[in-house]
Amino acid sequence: MTATSRAASAILSTPPPRRSSPTPAKPSFIRVRSQSTKTPNPVSANHTQRAPAAPAFYEPDEPRDFVPGAADAWGGEPEELGTRVRQRYVQGLQVILQQQLQVLVERHRAGALICGVAGTIWVRWVAASKVFDEMWARKVIAEDEAVQGLKRSSSGAAALGQLLPLKGQQKPPEVKCEWADEALIRKDRRRVEFIFLRSLRMMLPVYSTLSVCFLACHVAREAILPTDIYRWAMEGKLPYVAAFTQVDKLLGTSLKHCPLNARQLFRPVRVIGAWQLEATAGSIARRIGLRLPSVNFYAIAQHYLSELSLPIERILPHACRIYEWAMPAELWLSSNPARVPTRVCVMAILILALRVQYSINGQGIWEEISEAGSNAGESHPDANLPPSMKPDGSTSEKFGTRELLCALADAYDKIDVAHDYSKDLHSYLKYCKDVVFPGIACSVKEKHVIEDFQEMYKGQEDKNPKVRMEETRSTNGVKKRGWDGTSVSARCLPTSSSGIRSINSEMEDHGFCYMPPRKRPRSDGYLHYRRKTTAGSLACIGHADYYMLIRSFAKLAEVDVRIMHDSVLKLERRLAWIEERIGVSLDALHNPAS
Repeated sequence: MTATSRAASAILSTPPPRRSSPTPAKPSFIRVRSQSTKTPNPVSANHTQRAPAAPAFYEPDEPRDFVPGAADAWGGEPEELGTRVRQRYVQGLQVILQQQLQVLVERHRAGALICGVAGTIWVRWVAASKVFDEMWARKVIAEDEAVQGLKRSSSGAAALGQLLPLKGQQKPPEVKCEWADEALIRKDRRRVEFIFLRSLRMMLPVYSTLSVCFLACHVAREAILPTDIYRWAMEGKLPYVAAFTQVDKLLGTSLKHCPLNARQLFRPVRVIGAWQLEATAGSIARRIGLRLPSVNFYAIAQHYLSELSLPIERILPHACRIYEWAMPAELWLSSNPARVPTRVCVMAILILALRVQYSINGQGIWEEISEAGSNAGESHPDANLPPSMKPDGSTSEKFGTRELLCALADAYDKIDVAHDYSKDLHSYLKYCKDVVFPGIACSVKEKHVIEDFQEMYKGQEDKNPKVRMEETRSTNGVKKRGWDGTSVSARCLPTSSSGIRSINSEMEDHGFCYMPPRKRPRSDGYLHYRRKTTAGSLACIGHADYYMLIRSFAKLAEVDVRIMHDSVLKLERRLAWIEERIGVSLDALHNPAS
């Protein structure tokens, strides 16, 4: 290291002067390694007078090239710049993770245990990513220089091939890559900054904080699903999209120490889906060598049954027996992004328990409900409703198969998978201001224009309260747009003979073939469905009763109905294999080999 670099390292190792603003909170998970704090050589008084310290200037709105201290951030050494960018990036992600854990505990009622679990996972994940490797900066620069050299050599060879005559087959001159230290001195500072940032985002993505939160909830046995994390992050109920606005408030302005601002460092490009979120959590667990338990089946199944308004005390014990007996591998997290999520396997166990307990084997129960609604006509809308669906809430009679299908049909219409910000224009504009475009300053004139438009919109709502009431009723269940884009009715019983045709059309739209009820069933045992090949593709077949069962669970799990059906078939094959092995084992006990 030259004398200049040693002097720069000594200057950077000294703490910055204290400001009047409050001291920002420091992360408590890990301590990021800083530069070596060697005692600098004593400097003469003449040298101190010749180079006075520049006054602090922390205005982020000014051009970066004219800000005092920007040249010190470059330091003449790319390794120094990479170290500062890396330190700021890791500290910022840690602060964002702390904010997310705080919101999960305080707002979403998660246990405080997830904070300690997430801290351990985060430390091991940062260590496994090797982001603090001593040769990290040189490796990043060398890889980028090699890529640029290949591009120059390929472009030079192509241009030289066009200029060379066809007869003289001469080799093009080789383009030699210079050493990293010599080439990087001539590189643009901004380009080097974003080279480091791109490498950091690949090693520690911004969305890894969400995966660490979900992984901590999984280890702590919390009933928080990837769909919940995705929904809260998308709606701004979990700090993610706009979390970069709080980094500078908690860590202080980093203009002198890191040339990149918080928006460039921590603003995510998109919110990853629930499927990718679970796969990323499994990948992190595999990288850090964490042995994971299966999902908390009891808590998740209880949550789903309560969302569907089904009797928990009657269904959950049977589902737990199937879970303890089968223990499918799909209940463990996996790093494979193409595998079915764990929540789908939980739903498949619940569907199987309901089919066994309520004998849903194609008897035509839903067709009978449709005929009853057609015969009732317009006499009374609640005349033929089952006891569990009547407005008075009386449930004196037994909760049977008819009540189960009606409850599932009603729950299907009430499940709202749309985001909260899409309810009305005012909510959407507030969402765009607070989450999508945070920190954007407006002029006084623009603020007045925005306020005028908001008052006009509120005035139109006050003038038409009847229209507002109708819209509220439509979103509450009378008529709304379902998860699959079709408009559905909230009444569980069809009011005309078109109920069978409508369910048949819906099944065809989702890739199912409608099967009429079984007129002469050979047995009352469990009915296994198969897939058939039509026009070169596999088609799912099933009765209306079975389809009404799986579509509600598929909508609640936010997956396609065919994926739910495939998961149920896979679970049935596993249980059949277990029963066969048990039978073989029992036969071997009764008839031991001689």
